[in-house]
Amino acid sequence: MTIIKRNRVTTNSDLISAIEKLCPLLERQKEFDAVTDLRKAADQLRASAENSSAWKEAIESIIEAFEGEHELMAYTMQRETDQWTEVEELSQVSSRVLSLARRLAY
Repeated sequence: MTIIKRNRVTTNSDLISAIEKLCPLLERQKEFDAVTDLRKAADQLRASAENSSAWKEAIESIIEAFEGEHELMAYTMQRETDQWTEVEELSQVSSRVLSLARRLAY
């Protein structure tokens, strides 16, 4: 087993990339308000210094999109299927966004 150690800069960059991949999938699910909030958070992450108040606010809003108003946590649930589907991709990408955001929050 290979363990990949991440630093916060790499994690931040990976989170922005994961959000960019997740947004089109959420648009197909008609989660337009969530997409708007996630894109705003990604823009804040790009523009803010790590651990600044704006950066922390962006991380919190990403986690809130999953655990709060937008209830994106539902998309992280694995489904049992024999083939790769958009639902599986949505599950994988949304789980990655949440995992990376939580890693940066703590």
